[in-house]
Amino acid sequence: MRLFPYEIQEISVQNVNWNLDMLNVQSFWTKTKGNGKVVAIVDTGIDHNHPEFTGRIIGAKNFTATNDKDTDGHGTHVAGTIAGKTMGIAPECRIMPLKVFGDAKVTQNIHDAFRYILDWNKTAKEDDKVVAVNCSFGGGYDGFMHYLIRRLINSGVAVIVAAGNAGDGRPDTIEYASYPSFLYEVITTGAVEQSGQPAKYTNTHDGIDIAAPGTNIYSSWPGGIFKTLNGTSMATPHVTGLYTLIVSSFRQREGRLPTVAEAEDILFNHIQETDINPAFVGRGIADATFDTTRWPLNKVQIGAYYNRSGAEEVRDLAKSKGFDRAFIIKY
Repeated sequence: MRLFPYEIQEISVQNVNWNLDMLNVQSFWTKTKGNGKVVAIVDTGIDHNHPEFTGRIIGAKNFTATNDKDTDGHGTHVAGTIAGKTMGIAPECRIMPLKVFGDAKVTQNIHDAFRYILDWNKTAKEDDKVVAVNCSFGGGYDGFMHYLIRRLINSGVAVIVAAGNAGDGRPDTIEYASYPSFLYEVITTGAVEQSGQPAKYTNTHDGIDIAAPGTNIYSSWPGGIFKTLNGTSMATPHVTGLYTLIVSSFRQREGRLPTVAEAEDILFNHIQETDINPAFVGRGIADATFDTTRWPLNKVQIGAYYNRSGAEEVRDLAKSKGFDRAFIIKY
């Protein structure tokens, strides 16, 4: 496994938070900003002293034979997009930095990090459980890693991964040799630019699920500073952050954590309409606009009446408010 090549942009960006505006994440913040939900970042570690993360690091672990510093910067940048105080999608969630890059046994380190998350969740209180893991890396297929990913998802942890940066700008050629992005079970993220058009470097194949901003992304960097990077590694944490907001809001509403299937269902309703070829963006570009019609409901009892006319009145009111699946149950 390897980090995808990424480009550091030494240019000024007039609106450094353009990506937050594109996703309209401020709309979701009226409901929650993450509320302490825990996201694992399997990467190069982070700058633990960066002011963007003060007081919100939990369960950090270094799986490499090197020290726990982020000497690359990749992990710190990813963490800032997910949870940075001033540029994060979910600025009040907590992050679990798991350092796996830094020595020659990266694949083993990733295995160990995934097992660490599984073990953590077995004993953690509900609100301390990891709800998602961000994987901005790729490489050759690994059967045991695939097994661990399935275990994570079945246990309630979403695995959100980068599509890869080997694209040629064409939807009719596929860049598939990058795992875990090509796996069915994960949420695979492509990159778009500020214009809303696909980034030319983003991999294309039928395993892409969703897209998010990936070019000229301003985020945290080791040493308490900030840099602007390009790559699907930069797009992926946008989706991880949005997924975390969804989990947080679901927990507030339902009193429990959602299954991955439930949260994915809601995530894939948070899509901007686009005519871009799905090979680039999957179902579309992520959209954090909070809208109750985007929340699939299993069953919600909103009233009880002894006569049919009263039940019909409440049903019609519910439909007028956007609950188009409202119906009457006869007890």
